[in-house]
Amino acid sequence: MINKIMALLLFVRKAASIIAVKPLFLLILVVAFSACSPYALAVKETYDVATDPRSLFTQATDTQAELQIKAALLASPVRGTSGIDVYCRQGVVVLVGVVPPGSQAGQAAVSIARQTPGVKRVETYFVPSRPSWESDIAIKEQIRAVLIADPVLVSSRVDIAVFAGHVVLVGVVDSRANVEKFIQDARSVNGVVSVTSYIQTI
Repeated sequence: MINKIMALLLFVRKAASIIAVKPLFLLILVVAFSACSPYALAVKETYDVATDPRSLFTQATDTQAELQIKAALLASPVRGTSGIDVYCRQGVVVLVGVVPPGSQAGQAAVSIARQTPGVKRVETYFVPSRPSWESDIAIKEQIRAVLIADPVLVSSRVDIAVFAGHVVLVGVVDSRANVEKFIQDARSVNGVVSVTSYIQTI
């Protein structure tokens, strides 16, 4: 499976170099074709892979680990595991979601992640409840807009999760200064209660 993932990532990265466009232009294409979902998805994938600082092999192993963990969470008999978000960057898995007091979902999710090949470490950020899903989505979109507008950052390098106003950032960037800039931009958005960063440098 990992060979198939690597082949796909390699194809996408080559596509970016063949059409000889810079990352900024790829981002413009993503925005321009956002209404045409099949084309927008293809351009977005090209942009994400082309600008990702991780090697193709690392991207492939991380993607495989994410898929395996997500599938196992969906299949788990423990109530609540299917609603936990999974991110894997350089073998570090971050589990984010709502785990009510007394629930075994968090413990089960950690156990599943730790047993997955390629996983080096498991981090968690769980909240006991989520008062407003709509508010969290609005905050997430505002943060995304701020990051896209920041000329210093490549916004696609970091994923955003928001639960009860608590923001979790997961990704890989090329400097500590950029990590701090992502955190600063996220904190600037109204409604953000806290920002926790699992952004790694390479």
